[in-house]
Amino acid sequence: MIVPFDDVMPEEQNNEIHEFLLRDSHFKYGERDRLDLEPVGMVVELDNTDLSKYLAEIAASKFEQLKGLELQRSYVNLFLPNDRPYFHQGGEVFTCLFYLTPQYDIDEGGETQFIVNNMIHGLPPRPARLVVFDGMLWHRATSYRSHPRLTAAVKFVKK
Repeated sequence: MIVPFDDVMPEEQNNEIHEFLLRDSHFKYGERDRLDLEPVGMVVELDNTDLSKYLAEIAASKFEQLKGLELQRSYVNLFLPNDRPYFHQGGEVFTCLFYLTPQYDIDEGGETQFIVNNMIHGLPPRPARLVVFDGMLWHRATSYRSHPRLTAAVKFVKK
């Protein structure tokens, strides 16, 4: 299950969140995609913040199955050009990814790749896009060619 939603917030709001995260957040090095692998990229936790609540509300308003579910974790991944994240699973959760990029250029890359039926499928990172998917799907981020890639992840525990 991979369900994208476009234009989930106004462009101005998307861009304000992007700038706030780049300018005012304190990212830590390394999110481990799997325990046996080296950390990749940077991460900032959003749990119990207004931004976390805002994103969770948007996700629940777009995807009915999230209503009433417990929010497990919310955070932002930042990948620099040429970072190479690994394929991983997120667990028994619904993962909601928000693409907080101000613009999209197909030649920049930055898609989220999913393995479905032994094939890799890529979802382009359009501004203000939300994708909800089963956390048990193997997936990974890809970096942009020339600028940082920010995605906010909001995860809900499946019942």
